Amino acid sequence: MKHVLRWFLPFWKLRRKGMGILLLITTLAIAAKTVYPYIFKFVIDHLTRDIHYDNILTWVWIILGVGLVREITQWLLPATRYFMNMGIGMDIRLNYFHEIMNKDYSFFARHRTGDLTTRLTDDIDGDLKIAWYAASGILRPVEAFLTLGFSIALMLSLNWRLTLIAVAPLPVIIWVIAKTEHIQQRAYSLRQKRTSETVDVLESAFSGIRIVVGYVAEKAQGKIFRRVMKERVSAEEKVVLIRSFLESLGAMINQVGLVIILFVGGYFVQQGRMSLGEFYAFVAYLSGMTETIWTISWFFVSTKMVEASISRLENLEQFSDAEYGQSRPKKLPPSISIHEASFTFPDSREPILQDISFTIQPGEIAAVTGSVGCGKTTLLNLAIGIYPSTTGDVHLGDIPPRHMEREVLANLIGYVPQEVVLFTGSVRENILMGRDLDETAVLKALKLAAADTEFTLDTILQQGGVGLSGGQKARVALARALVHNPKILIMDDITSALDAKTEGILWQRLREDSINRAVLVTTHREATAKQADKIIWLDQGKIRDICSHVELLEEYSEYRHLFAKP
Repeated sequence: MKHVLRWFLPFWKLRRKGMGILLLITTLAIAAKTVYPYIFKFVIDHLTRDIHYDNILTWVWIILGVGLVREITQWLLPATRYFMNMGIGMDIRLNYFHEIMNKDYSFFARHRTGDLTTRLTDDIDGDLKIAWYAASGILRPVEAFLTLGFSIALMLSLNWRLTLIAVAPLPVIIWVIAKTEHIQQRAYSLRQKRTSETVDVLESAFSGIRIVVGYVAEKAQGKIFRRVMKERVSAEEKVVLIRSFLESLGAMINQVGLVIILFVGGYFVQQGRMSLGEFYAFVAYLSGMTETIWTISWFFVSTKMVEASISRLENLEQFSDAEYGQSRPKKLPPSISIHEASFTFPDSREPILQDISFTIQPGEIAAVTGSVGCGKTTLLNLAIGIYPSTTGDVHLGDIPPRHMEREVLANLIGYVPQEVVLFTGSVRENILMGRDLDETAVLKALKLAAADTEFTLDTILQQGGVGLSGGQKARVALARALVHNPKILIMDDITSALDAKTEGILWQRLREDSINRAVLVTTHREATAKQADKIIWLDQGKIRDICSHVELLEEYSEYRHLFAKP
């Protein structure tokens, strides 16, 4: 429990004024609620003795006033808790969104998109999850403890022997909760894991719907989804079973206690050891204690549930952030220089790239080619600092990319990945990505990308570019990379989906605009290789040769086979 409370502490500090107001309203609500039966005690006792209407009228006005305060606070309390739940939930989600955005490449290689989505949605906003616990979950036991404290104090003033009998079930319930603690935690962790798996399957099926339909694989996907749902239902049933058992056990213990109190209290009234008003107040407090004791015991259960979700968020913090330096060079030569660099993934023993050395000068276009899986995309990521070199040196100009400030590196490089990502919104929004650039720059970028005749700036794109061809998606992504006039342009096989005419126009415009720009592109198309000033030929993670396309064709039969048509 201490771990959970420490985790929430920074978020409570951000909302300390609101939490303070909530605590004040809670205290006022509980005071009005617990004093209500005590006031009725005096009214009932007056009715069973000599009636003094003036006294009764006074108590009636007191009851009306206290009742009004009680009803207002009972209405205000859940509403203010709900708003605080939403506010703290937003703070937590934004905090971990920024946490994820700052992670390095290894983080995204190990986490599925669906799992990350679940952690920032269901783990925070679900039933009895983090956002609920932030205000409602933590203040409900505070309310219960205040109610219990006020009630027991007043009950002791009425009859201490009966009070001891009334609170006897409390240790039993707490003992049961403590004994089932580990079972609860395992069940709730498994439920969240199954939820993440469900989101992953749905995301894969919907994003790849064209493949599913094209291969008539609807039944196969249905079987996968049915299996995942059965596992999720099983996990949900375990949680429901545990909650139902604990709720029923708590209710049963308290109901037995209430029956005992009715008999013992009735006996005390007959013996004249309690007045009828005192007995009424005592039963009223005891009836309220049934819910109060359950709220306190359920607090331990809900804490374990929330701890499972917190652990999933904390797991994100264990991965390293992307490393960037503090260098802000005023003028940086637009060149790429790699010297004897190698790269190995953290979980791999074999290097993906070995002894890579080459230089690309301003105004030069270099193409990386080779067989599938030879490391072309990895080389691009190494060149711009996304992947850190295991050995050797990588420089943009005369500075390693990871020594530069993040904003400097982003302004220096224009990067078009092989897997194009488009967002819901206009072409303008997809190209600018929040950057403060004028419309002239956007129009110029569209023209350079040979997309000016196909899109207007206000054309609306759907998420993922649904409805666009592969070539259209690639050119919107290229315009995004060119709009800030980068000194270094990196393109990962973006011409593969272009027809010959469009590709010719694209390269003509790029060459004219790249007089002082270093361009590095991967390709398996001969038309693109012909446009390059030099070819970097990769073979199983090593550079086989660096020459012009014509020279490589003349010297190597293996190179000719790379472009041989079947």
